[in-house]
Amino acid sequence: MEKRTILAIALSLAVLLGFQYFFPAAPKNPVVSENQVNTAVTQRSNQVVEPEADVNRGQVAATDQKTSPEPVIPAEKGEIVTINSTLYRAEIDTLGGQLKSFSLKEYRTDLDQNSPDLNLVTSEREGSYPLSGSVSIKGVWYNDKNLLFESDKTQVVDLSGTPKSLQLKAELSSGDSLIKEFVFQPESYLLEVIYSYIDRAGVTHKVDSVKLNWAHTKDLEEKARYVYSGVLGYIGEELYKPSKKEKKLSRQELMGPITWLGVTKKYFISAIIAPDEMSISQTAGTIERLDATHLVTGLQVNQADRVKVYIGPKKGVILQSLGVHLENSIEYGWFGVIARPLVQMLHFFNQYVHNYGIAIIVLTILIKLAFYPLSQKSYKSMGKMKLVQPKLAKLKEKYKDDKARLNKEMMDLYRTNKVNPFGGCLPIVVQIPVFFALYRALMVAIELRHAPFFGWILDLSAKDPYYVTPLIMGATMFLQQKMTPSTGDAMQAKMMLFMPIIFTFMFLNFPAGLVLYWLVNNVLSIGQQYMVMRQVATS
Repeated sequence: MEKRTILAIALSLAVLLGFQYFFPAAPKNPVVSENQVNTAVTQRSNQVVEPEADVNRGQVAATDQKTSPEPVIPAEKGEIVTINSTLYRAEIDTLGGQLKSFSLKEYRTDLDQNSPDLNLVTSEREGSYPLSGSVSIKGVWYNDKNLLFESDKTQVVDLSGTPKSLQLKAELSSGDSLIKEFVFQPESYLLEVIYSYIDRAGVTHKVDSVKLNWAHTKDLEEKARYVYSGVLGYIGEELYKPSKKEKKLSRQELMGPITWLGVTKKYFISAIIAPDEMSISQTAGTIERLDATHLVTGLQVNQADRVKVYIGPKKGVILQSLGVHLENSIEYGWFGVIARPLVQMLHFFNQYVHNYGIAIIVLTILIKLAFYPLSQKSYKSMGKMKLVQPKLAKLKEKYKDDKARLNKEMMDLYRTNKVNPFGGCLPIVVQIPVFFALYRALMVAIELRHAPFFGWILDLSAKDPYYVTPLIMGATMFLQQKMTPSTGDAMQAKMMLFMPIIFTFMFLNFPAGLVLYWLVNNVLSIGQQYMVMRQVATS
């Protein structure tokens, strides 16, 4: 009975882990169903005019057809203004006021220390870079993508100490001047884009509405099949991911309230955030797939002149401090309520040991101590089961043709020897949520990205390049299996022999940090099980 329970749990773990690895969960859309999307488009046509870009004129037509001709912008280059921060290096092109690059100084493209900083601007399509936008001025929509701006700053803006701004100015055919201002905060991945215009009399005014886009090229740097990458948003107090049906649309409209909308991958996110002072019920979003590799996500805020943008790592502490539920972009799965504090504990331990591998070992020991009483009870039950195995085998042989009598005699045997056949099951079941929470936490924690352990393990978020730890882990599982009492069932015994092989195969491509946790947990379990069974045998 005991072995069957362990086998069932082990097989369940194998199926669940294997399914998540080979078949990642399909993104769900709890916010906008197909009917809701269609309804939203109809509502929006009565409330808000979605600007349609005219790539030749830099202007967008409104419903009243109030347009003033914009001159065709010649194909000329703008100037590049560099924003130099302690956290990143950004480049803004004065042609369109677009973001040409945003390189994170704390993160590199690969393990080589000489590799370039990680650039989160992936678009390579000319004329379609992030943070291009369109604004409504006196009922007319203007697209800034093809406007040539003049900059009020030199070619390099050093961002240190206090917030800095970059103001761009472009002349419109109406005689007005469009102002596009970027505000950068020191020691922050958050920036702000503010639009305004100056009329012919030199008076500055707010624009009516603003739409900001994030252009994106599919890559991506992480090819993680078990973590979602793509469009992500926070709509109506819930996380939004496009459904499979929506992904096939060339263009889709989303109605608010939209708190933020952007593009996510395993460890990083680029999100456009609605202004704090705005009623986010007056926001709308657009997702446009230009071809097989490019897409543009846009957030439109009515009666507003500014939006915020976060471009950076998915660190829970940073994202939570923004107060817009951006921390929900970290995909912790079902057991997020457990996974989040586990990641925080890892970060805390690393501050003292300065090695996330050691931090994982410390965390594993603490988890083992927390479940020590339950594990002790489980192993004692296993020890008692081992002692009654000879008597149990005799009963099975004696009553092999009478199942009812066999069950009765078995229960009497358990009662006489004070053995609970399910005693080792409950403690294991209770620990399963913690295991899955830690499994998910180690899978998505950016703290482990490119974090070395010792020797050949240079990245705890990647697989062991020589498969040493998975093979050792498989050996410890085999040893545990040999220590576990046998039921005498030949078929079950054969199946149990395959469990270490199945788990070893699965763990070959798992992150080294997760394998390290499982390996250390197995070693601690073997030690505890050995001591308990010795005590039971001598008592």
